[in-house]
Amino acid sequence: MKRVDPLLLKVFLFGLPAVGVFAAFAYFYSVGDVNPAYFIFRLLNLLAGLVIAFWMTLSLYLSARLMVSGPFRERVMAKITFIQERDEREAILTGKATRTTFLTSLAILIFLFCLSCIQVSIYRVPEERAVDGKTRFVSLGLGFSLLEHSKQDRPKDTIEKKEIFSYAGLPISSTTVILMLIIWQILSYNYSMRRLTK
Repeated sequence: MKRVDPLLLKVFLFGLPAVGVFAAFAYFYSVGDVNPAYFIFRLLNLLAGLVIAFWMTLSLYLSARLMVSGPFRERVMAKITFIQERDEREAILTGKATRTTFLTSLAILIFLFCLSCIQVSIYRVPEERAVDGKTRFVSLGLGFSLLEHSKQDRPKDTIEKKEIFSYAGLPISSTTVILMLIIWQILSYNYSMRRLTK
């Protein structure tokens, strides 16, 4: 494994441009911009599918190895985050920067969790449905679910109303949140290290 992992990591990294090119080709082929009658295009589409499938499998394997293999994780993550521990002083500073990054990341996660649970709706109902002469309402709620639900699964409102303002959780996808947290971890750590070394 120790010899295979670095090789697979290089294949993963150098395969990124090829995956991008094949993904673009597969997109245009599926849209219909490429004439499906040509054999070469069908062959390239098949090759694109195989390359993308292999790269996706490789990314899952490497992600799993990062979780379970300490030496592999140390080697790869040190390069991604620019961690350098040449002496005891830098090791101590790395510990302090990591602690700061962990605490700020935890604070951001708590904030995002609160934002994802809160539900606010301001709406207006018709005059015939007014309560004590009031047609404008504010609805507050908390939502928590272990699994993602599509909009079709949610119960539909039977009351006829006109939405003025509605907030029912984070407007960005979970993929975007995860990507932002990865970037934040790297930037926060490096900023903390620069601040501590000054």
